[in-house]
Amino acid sequence: MENRKKIGVLDTGIGGFTVVKELRKLLPNESIVYYGDNRNCPYGNKDKKEILQLTFNMLDFLKERKVKLVAIACNTISALIEDYKDKYEFPILDIITPTTEYVLDEGIDEVGILATAFTIKSQSYQKKLLSGNRKIRITAEPSANLAALVDSGEFGSDQIKETVGYHLDNLTREKEISQLILACTHYPIVEDVFNTQAPGIRIINPAYHLAKKVEQVLKDNNMIESHKETEAVVDIFTTGNADIYKKVIKKLNMNDQVSINSI
Repeated sequence: MENRKKIGVLDTGIGGFTVVKELRKLLPNESIVYYGDNRNCPYGNKDKKEILQLTFNMLDFLKERKVKLVAIACNTISALIEDYKDKYEFPILDIITPTTEYVLDEGIDEVGILATAFTIKSQSYQKKLLSGNRKIRITAEPSANLAALVDSGEFGSDQIKETVGYHLDNLTREKEISQLILACTHYPIVEDVFNTQAPGIRIINPAYHLAKKVEQVLKDNNMIESHKETEAVVDIFTTGNADIYKKVIKKLNMNDQVSINSI
């Protein structure tokens, strides 16, 4: 029965659905419980105490649903993982570690990082990258509002296009960058905007690397669902507007059996 437990995924809003998309590709037999705290999005402009309290609320919710593992599909929350990772009986995986491991393993020597103000200020990406490669050149750019704009569900809005353009200009003002980490899971939802405005920059999507880490941990701990489960589902619980999830599911071309619940 252990392997029938679901994977938990949490985020400040709809951004974490980029992780769900990658998990469904890699682990189609696994059911997922998703918690999106849209009411309090974005977390990146809050202080540490408030972020942790909101995070514990979500982890407790997923614990009640007896998940076997939780993927933190939020870079801001991931920056604080040392404050909560050992307080639960299930594995908790952050999104920053597998992404920085990928950059280091690939021998990438220069990279841009676009993230919330909290993630950039925490230096989480910078410290991990520099600890593995002291010579790597990092250009970091904070955004105060892009996550909230994406969370509104208006993915093609002029405001989103203008905001992306503003940050790309800042990132490339002094030196050109060839690779950019979209270090907020909301951002890959509008990856097409980035690709249109900066076609020469290769996008690194942390959602994919977190999903690969989940797959590895489940296999290593014999927790992966090996039997085909025709009713593998994604149960969404949100503190915000359920209609926004319908938009992101359509935007990400996901045709899963999904239930959306407001809490």
